Amino acid sequence: MNAQRAKAEGALAPFGAFVLVLGLMAAPAQGVETTNPRTSNLPAPGTYALQRIQRIPDAQLLDAEDKPMALSVATRGAITALAFFYGHCIDPAGCPVAWAAFEALQREATNDPLLRGRLRLVFVSLDPRHDTPAAMRMLQKTENANSSPLWIFLTSHSQSDLSSLLASMGQDIAFEVDSQGKRTGVVNHMLKVFLIDPDGWVREIYTTAFLSADTLLNDARTLAMAHPEANDYKGAR
Repeated sequence: MNAQRAKAEGALAPFGAFVLVLGLMAAPAQGVETTNPRTSNLPAPGTYALQRIQRIPDAQLLDAEDKPMALSVATRGAITALAFFYGHCIDPAGCPVAWAAFEALQREATNDPLLRGRLRLVFVSLDPRHDTPAAMRMLQKTENANSSPLWIFLTSHSQSDLSSLLASMGQDIAFEVDSQGKRTGVVNHMLKVFLIDPDGWVREIYTTAFLSADTLLNDARTLAMAHPEANDYKGAR
């Protein structure tokens, strides 16, 4: 990993680093289970309830077209899985885990009668200095090329614009610096994935230790059964 990190942080330009990360994230991520929910030891969807935890704030972000978009709009109307990430992340216990889980969700939801047309995926960058709207546009085009549901990539104008959102969502971050106090490009953060109902309520929060594609799918199906109105037709398009 040290050689890969050095390559991502040094020799590669931001877009090259994104290509590297895409390659890493395409491989199975450690700790992400992708077995069929019907054969795993999970309660049947709809046989349990997910409690309301917190509202999604009206944070103002930027979409892949460099246009303002409120996070509350990006996560309203559909069953939404949300995660914070950054493009240069190669921590095997970080962004690649969320990426693998979201790709599994995307594959399953394409043909799932409960989730097809009702599920949305959202990634919000932790590093707006490098994760520009152009970079988000490249990732969004790649991930939405052959599959649904819609996967939205958002960034922001600056780190200061992002800080209040991270605080309200309980997402702590720290920037790694070298011996001269200069940022290395690494953003230390605990991976969190938020499952959100169509009304903008967070109904479950997963960390690395509890994140699996099976659990996400099961909980998303449970929310879909509780919210028959969920629809991604107009969501953030």
